[in-house]
Amino acid sequence: MKIKYFISSAILFLSILVVAQPGTMSPEVRQRIESQRIAFITQRVHLTPDEATKFLPVYNEHRDALKDMRDDFERPDLENITDEEASKVLEKHMQMEQKRLDLKKNLTTRLKGILSPRKILLLHAAEMEFNRELLRKAQEFRKQ
Repeated sequence: MKIKYFISSAILFLSILVVAQPGTMSPEVRQRIESQRIAFITQRVHLTPDEATKFLPVYNEHRDALKDMRDDFERPDLENITDEEASKVLEKHMQMEQKRLDLKKNLTTRLKGILSPRKILLLHAAEMEFNRELLRKAQEFRKQ
């Protein structure tokens, strides 16, 4: 119960930091969020120390690949974009979605040698729960 309280408090604190300065999240804040993500996942998936040692490098590599992919995405001015430019953006977006799916398939394949299928499903659920909670806290903060 103390771990759940700690993680909830940390998520709230970090989301406030993130929302307080939109678009200017420092590397330190990003690192703290990622540390909380790992702690949350480790607790929710019930990783043993041995599993965590094998899991974390694979998971971090996956997260880095997703970040690199997001960083490469161009965000056009949607109010002034031409149809030709929009078509190119749509095609690139579809390619990125396929790459995201390929990365998820690769992660699942690699994790099958480390975690049970049940724990892989718990991982996906924990990721979604962490992201929802972070978003919810940020939205609550913006309403204040």
